[in-house]
Amino acid sequence: MAKIYSSNHLVMQTIMKKGCIFILLSISMYISSAQKTWFVGGSASIGYLNNFTIALEPQFGYEFTDRFAIGTGIGLTVVADDYYTDVVGVAEPFLRFCLWHNDRIFIDLKATGGVGFTDELILCQVGIRPSLRFRINDHWDISADIGLLGAQYSYSVGWRPAFGITATSAGLWFAYRF
Repeated sequence: MAKIYSSNHLVMQTIMKKGCIFILLSISMYISSAQKTWFVGGSASIGYLNNFTIALEPQFGYEFTDRFAIGTGIGLTVVADDYYTDVVGVAEPFLRFCLWHNDRIFIDLKATGGVGFTDELILCQVGIRPSLRFRINDHWDISADIGLLGAQYSYSVGWRPAFGITATSAGLWFAYRF
């Protein structure tokens, strides 16, 4: 038995199709008009506390708006003392969400998941990092990560909670926005 559609049903289908197209176009126009930009940056550090450490971690990502960004840091850390020298690779993807900002100062939360490895996995961490970011001008930012709330894994200890400010959870970053 063939279905017979009333003219009202066909009119409603047409309105629904046009409404869906209108909503999709509106969303795409909003997304395309939002401030979107690539950024590159990173950090470098040298330190000595029981061993000598040099770290270099370039960072790159994409800002969808001034409130939301996604990116990753990929770098190397060299640790040396009297008995050994070890090179550790680091990868730390992140999502950054701005809680508050004015023209120059931003208070962010970064959701991170990072790994450090030599020939085997030696450190893994997941968590949230509070961050304070200062916009120097239209292109340059400086950012300070302040601690970690989450969990860390190391091959020697296993999983443990991570809370507070340590040498691996604090950092100073520079970024250039295109």
